[in-house]
Amino acid sequence: MLRLDVSTFGGTLTVNKLFQIGLAATALVAAMPAQAATFVVDLNDQMPAGTVTAGNPYGNIRTFTSVVGGETLNVKATAWSRANGGNAVQTAYLGQYIDTVGGTANGLGVINRNEGDGSTGNSHTIDNSVGLDFIVLQFSKAVTLTGGVLNAYALNGATARDNDAFVGADTLTGNWDQALSLTSWSAITAGLTASTTTSGNGTAAQRFNLSNVTGNMWIIGASVNNADTLDAFKLAQITATTAVSAVPEPATWAMMLVGFGMVAGAARYRRRKTTAVFA
Repeated sequence: MLRLDVSTFGGTLTVNKLFQIGLAATALVAAMPAQAATFVVDLNDQMPAGTVTAGNPYGNIRTFTSVVGGETLNVKATAWSRANGGNAVQTAYLGQYIDTVGGTANGLGVINRNEGDGSTGNSHTIDNSVGLDFIVLQFSKAVTLTGGVLNAYALNGATARDNDAFVGADTLTGNWDQALSLTSWSAITAGLTASTTTSGNGTAAQRFNLSNVTGNMWIIGASVNNADTLDAFKLAQITATTAVSAVPEPATWAMMLVGFGMVAGAARYRRRKTTAVFA
């Protein structure tokens, strides 16, 4: 009679297979390319028109959040303005307004220090009438802004509605939501990674044509060159694309390794001696 003990062979084969599967799985995850997530951030929250008062000061902050596929993008927005023909930059009031016609929210507007309470002539828009208004958007992740919705307005009783815009990107070091100290327009533009000017001509939905540029700080303002007519708009929406890494974080790697170890240990523990008997 021949007795064949296969327990050691079988147990070793199982552990080897598990180890090989683990290596293959981790290699596959590491080799996966980063996936782009696109966030559409709505900048309306149906707030009534605000004026610059003690409760609504210059330099106020508004925050927004967008979630896509379990990924969260946080946005901090502040308003600024450059003096007409000058270099000095000051904080402004960032408002969210409901249009008096139809009662619909049309986006973020800016009231600078030369526009009173912004209640006349559509001066609560992002415009280049009395100073160059712009909004700074700080993001919790580096993004590419591919476009936005810029609702055009006519200034001071004019009939023309133009929403040409200046768009630029920069990368902040340190905390993404840090307080900014902006005092010079030339310093701001010199630090930008890239910038462009859109030709809105009244069309609300616009592309920004900076597809290869990323940053965690973006500027959207009225056009620097308003040779055709004064520009004025409210920023209602932005589309931001961010690369979401498919490679697990260090803590995830540790959990995966522990899991593989537990599976291998269980396989060893459950192994039973098998004896084949041939008469």
